[in-house]
Amino acid sequence: MKNQINTIGQNFESFGSNYRLLYLRTILFSAFLVLTTGIYGQVQTGALDDGTAEGADELKVSVWAVPAEQKVRPEDRVETSNLIWSKNSNKITVAGAGNEHVPFQVVISTNVSGSPRRVNAPDNFFIEISDLTSSDGNRISKENIEFYLQHYIMLYAESSPVGATGYWPDALAPIQIPFGMDAHYHVVQNRPIWVDIHVPHSTAGGKYTGTITITQHEKPVEILSVELDVYNFTLPDETPLITYMNVSRGQLAGFYNKSGDSEEIEELTQTYYDELYANRMEPWFNDMLTPGVKVTGNNVELDFNHERYLYYMNDLKTKRVLLHALPGNLRRQISAEPFSDEFNQIVGSYLSQVEDYFRENGWHDRLVFNSPVDEPRSLEEYEETRHWGSLVKKSTTDVPFLITRTPVPPKDNPEWGTFQGYVDNYSIHGNHLNGPEVKRAIKEEIARGGEITWYISCDQRYPQPNYFIDAPAMDLVMVPWITARYEMDGILYWAINWWSQTTNPWLDAGTFHSGFLCSGGWVLNGEGSLWYPGDYTENYTGQPNVEGPVSSIRFELLREGIEDYVYLSMLEDMGDEDFARELVQNFVVDVRAFSRNVEELYANRKAMAQRIEELSRKK
Repeated sequence: MKNQINTIGQNFESFGSNYRLLYLRTILFSAFLVLTTGIYGQVQTGALDDGTAEGADELKVSVWAVPAEQKVRPEDRVETSNLIWSKNSNKITVAGAGNEHVPFQVVISTNVSGSPRRVNAPDNFFIEISDLTSSDGNRISKENIEFYLQHYIMLYAESSPVGATGYWPDALAPIQIPFGMDAHYHVVQNRPIWVDIHVPHSTAGGKYTGTITITQHEKPVEILSVELDVYNFTLPDETPLITYMNVSRGQLAGFYNKSGDSEEIEELTQTYYDELYANRMEPWFNDMLTPGVKVTGNNVELDFNHERYLYYMNDLKTKRVLLHALPGNLRRQISAEPFSDEFNQIVGSYLSQVEDYFRENGWHDRLVFNSPVDEPRSLEEYEETRHWGSLVKKSTTDVPFLITRTPVPPKDNPEWGTFQGYVDNYSIHGNHLNGPEVKRAIKEEIARGGEITWYISCDQRYPQPNYFIDAPAMDLVMVPWITARYEMDGILYWAINWWSQTTNPWLDAGTFHSGFLCSGGWVLNGEGSLWYPGDYTENYTGQPNVEGPVSSIRFELLREGIEDYVYLSMLEDMGDEDFARELVQNFVVDVRAFSRNVEELYANRKAMAQRIEELSRKK
C-alpha cells in the first residue's frame, strides 16, 4: 500500500499540468460554490452571512442530546426525542458493560448565527456531570466521564456522493475551560459536545443515574438527567480483533520539522502508540520495536531494546508485532544483489535472529514478517514476493509472512500464479472482497491456519464504507462488523497521522491530495488522518493544548465498532456462535451492502448483552 501512495504521488507529478490544473479547478470551483451559496442561497458556511438573531437582547438556548453515531452540523434542527433522548423527561438513557466506553452527544443550540463581524458569539458555556449512582449504593465516579468540544472544520469539496461541503464536526478537544459558539469564520447555532463514559472494570450491574448541568457565565442553563444501564458483565481487556493502524513516526518528524531519531519524536511516538492501545488498537509497524542492526561482512548483529519489548509484549499485551522482512536499517547496509547467496545469508541471519529472540521470550506466536513488496501488481512483483516468502520460510520456523494482496490470482493475469506455499497471512483490499472467489479463498486460507485482515483506501467508493470526515457516521462502526461477516481476523488502515500534504489538519481537511486521482476525482476529507496534533488545540478550539494526539469522532466510532466485535467474540467463547453469526448475517450482507441504521445497531447491542447475561447465569 505504501507503493500505491508513492505511485499516486509520482503520477500526480508525472501527469503534468493538466491533472494539477484539474485538481486546482476543483478546489476553486468548490470554494466558488461555497461563496455563492452564501450570497444567493441558504447559508451553509456563513462566510458572507450578516448574522441572525430573534431579538437584539434575547438569547434563546436549547440543550438536547443525540446518539454518538450521528454527526451534528451547525444548522441541524433541535431534536425533542430519539434513541437516547426525551425532551419530555429531559432524560438521556444509554447502556453498556463494565470496561466499555459509552459515548453520546449533548448539543447546545442558540438562536444566533452568522459572521463574527456582525454578531457576537454566545460564550462562557460550561458542562459538568455528577457521579452516577445506583439504587444499591454503587457509584461510577465522574472521574470516569470526559467531555470533548467538537471542532467544526470547513470542507470545500465532497468526499463521495453522500458527502457535502460546509462545516463538519470531527476533532474532539478535551473541555477544561468555558467555551462559546464560535467556529472558524462563523458563529454556529449548534455546539455538539462528545460525552464519553468509561464504565470501570467489574462495575456491578444496574441502573445508574446522575445529572449533567449546562451553565453560561456560571449560571445554570439546563439540567439533564442521565440513566446508564450497566450490564451484568465486563468486557475482557484483551481485544480479539487484529488492528494494524499506522501511526507514522516519520510523519510526526516531518510535521514538527524534527529528526526522526530525536528524543522528542521518540517520546511523542510513544505517546501516540499508548493512545492506540488505550482504545483497543495497535500500530501497523511498531517503530519502537525495530531492532538495531549492524552488518560486518556477512555477519549480522541485532540489538533489541528488551525493556521496551517487555512493556509492549507483557504490559500492553501486544497481539501482533509486524516487522519488515527487510527493514531500512538492514537494507542500507547490503550491497549484494537481491536473492544472491550473500544477500540470502545476510537477510536470513536477520530473520532467524529475530525469531530466536521472540521464541526465547515466549512471544513466537505474535511475530509476523511483512513483505517488502507492497501491493504486488506485475509478474515481476509477484515473483519477487514469492522469493521473499521462500526466504522467510527457509530462515525461520513457521513465522507468518504477510502481503497486501488477495490469495486469488488477478482475473486479467492468471499466469502470474498464486502465493500458496509462500504466504501465510493476507491483508486484502476492500474492493477485492466483492468477488465470490475471494470469499472462498478467505475461508480456505483461514482453514490452513493463515490470518486475513482487510483495508480501506482512497479508491473504495460508496456504498462501501470509508473513513472520510463527511462519510456516514455508521461507516466507522461497521468496519469491524464487516470483518466479522467475512470471518476475517482484523483490519488495517494505512495512516492515522498523514499530515505531510496539509498545512495543518485542524484547518485543512485535504490531507491526502493524491487521493483525488485514485478516487476518480473526489477530494478525500480526512483521508489518512484520524487524529490531530494536540499542541494546536488552543489555537483552533480555545481549549488547552493536549500532549499527544487529539482524537476524532471517526476514531471513537471505530473503537465503538471494535467493542461490538468484542461482544461477538464473547458470545462465541461462551458457546453461542450461532447467535452471533445470525446477528452479523442479518446486519451485513457484504462490504457494499450493510446496515447504516442506528436503531438496528442499538437493538443488536441490546440483544448481544441480554444473551451474554443469560449465558452467564446458566454458568
